[in-house]
Amino acid sequence: MTERLREDLDTFAEEHGYTGRSEVIREACQSLLEEYQESDYEDRRVLTTVTAVFGYDEPEIERRMMDIRHEFEGSIRSNSHNCLRENAGCVETFVVEAAYQNVLHFIGTVRGVDESVSVEYTVVPVDRNGTEASDT
Repeated sequence: MTERLREDLDTFAEEHGYTGRSEVIREACQSLLEEYQESDYEDRRVLTTVTAVFGYDEPEIERRMMDIRHEFEGSIRSNSHNCLRENAGCVETFVVEAAYQNVLHFIGTVRGVDESVSVEYTVVPVDRNGTEASDT
């Protein structure tokens, strides 16, 4: 964990009434685990928009995003990379169509690129009845 992340966690804990960074981390972990538990999308084919924001001019992250594009090319329907104004960062946007479990794997892979990557996503089912999900 970087020093900056530790400082940010300490500040967040203080500003929001937590007893310390451990409590913040515990709550964040519980939230992440709940996100990946069974949902209404289990065994369904979904369309997902994934947005990743990261620091400007970070070639290692950009290289890893390229690797992810190749790794998941069968499921990625669209991808764009844009630089934000005044070198505020970059945004990578993916539209992914796949079985829900595969989408969760994709999201986890993007989140695992680097701790400085912020990832948000939306999920919409695209099958009719939940029985047509394939493994791509």
